[in-house]
Amino acid sequence: MDNKNIVVIPAMGGLDDISYKKYCINTWKYWCNKNDVQLFVLEEPVTDVRQMKPTWQRWHVLDILDMMDVGYNQVALVDIDTMVRWDAPNIFDYTDNLFSACVDNDNIGWVKQSIDGYQKYFKGVEFDWTTYFNCGMIVLNKKHKDLCKSITDFWYDNSEELAYVQNTLRKGTDQTPVNYSIRCSSHKLNLLNKKWNLTHLNRKEVLQNFMFVDCGYIWHFNGFEKDLRQNIMKQTWDNFRNKYED
Repeated sequence: MDNKNIVVIPAMGGLDDISYKKYCINTWKYWCNKNDVQLFVLEEPVTDVRQMKPTWQRWHVLDILDMMDVGYNQVALVDIDTMVRWDAPNIFDYTDNLFSACVDNDNIGWVKQSIDGYQKYFKGVEFDWTTYFNCGMIVLNKKHKDLCKSITDFWYDNSEELAYVQNTLRKGTDQTPVNYSIRCSSHKLNLLNKKWNLTHLNRKEVLQNFMFVDCGYIWHFNGFEKDLRQNIMKQTWDNFRNKYED
C-alpha cells in the first residue's frame, strides 16, 4: 500500500484549556477524508509540558511517526487553533516537496523584536523580516528529520535560558528559532500563498460576517484571548457545519 500524506495536529493541552480543539479536528477530519489524507491528533506529550511547551514538542513529530511505524510521504503540522475550509484544495500539491510555510509579518514590530531577541543564538545568520513565517501550518517530509532534530536539540541545549527569554521577551516560543534553523540548514524554504495560513483575523479586519471564510483556505485563530477564540471558533463551526456533511 502506498504511503499517504498526513495531517498532524498537536493537541497536548498541558496547563492550557484547548476545548476549542473539537472545532479544529472536525474540519480537518472532513478535509482529510475528502483528500485521502491520514489524520493524527497527538495528545500524549513526549515529556512534561510544564518544562517543554507543546510548540517545541511538536518537532518530534517525524520520530513519533517512525516509532508508530507509520509510513508517510509529506506531513502537514497544523495548530490546534486552525480550521480548514471544506473545499480547500490539497495543500500537498503546492509544496514542491519542500519545507513549506506561510509568511506572517503583519506585526512588523513584534517580528523584528523577536528576530533580534533570538539573534544571539544564531550568530552570523540574518534574514529578511519580510520572509518571516508562521509555524501554525508547516509541511515537511522525511528529508527534514535532521532539521527537526536540530530544533529539538536547540531546545534541550538551551532550555533553562530559553524559559527566561520566552518569559521576558514575550515574542513566541519555537517560531523564531525555527525561522533561524531553516536558514542555518541546507533545506530550501517554500513560501506558500497566505491563504494556506490566514493568521491574525482580527488585525486583518475579516471577522465581520465571516469574511475570512472567503479569504483563506486555513483560518488561524491566533492573537485572541482564549475565551474569545473558543467563541469565534464555535460560531464558525455552528454557521458552516453543514458544509462538512456529505
